[in-house]
Amino acid sequence: MRLSTRIISILKNNIHTSFGDVEVYLFGSRVDDNKLGGDIDLAIDTNINNQKFLKNKIKFDCQMIRAGYDLKVDLVKYNHWDDLLNRQIKNDAIKLF
Repeated sequence: MRLSTRIISILKNNIHTSFGDVEVYLFGSRVDDNKLGGDIDLAIDTNINNQKFLKNKIKFDCQMIRAGYDLKVDLVKYNHWDDLLNRQIKNDAIKLF
């Protein structure tokens, strides 16, 4: 996994401030230590509706900017209706917190 403990701490603090106590999974290229670069793909396990998710995502993005974090973070709602996303998360995701 290519995330420092400092970045994980910043992500955890800002996600919990925006979304509450949720489980978060890292997936995509950052899971593979042999790959280079890439954004940070995170799936948040939550039951909130899409409108509330987008509102909380904007809040998270603003907090990350204020923290001076400049890498791209993609947040997606981990739901059980998206088969492609579920498959990717089940195959290579790592639970961050």
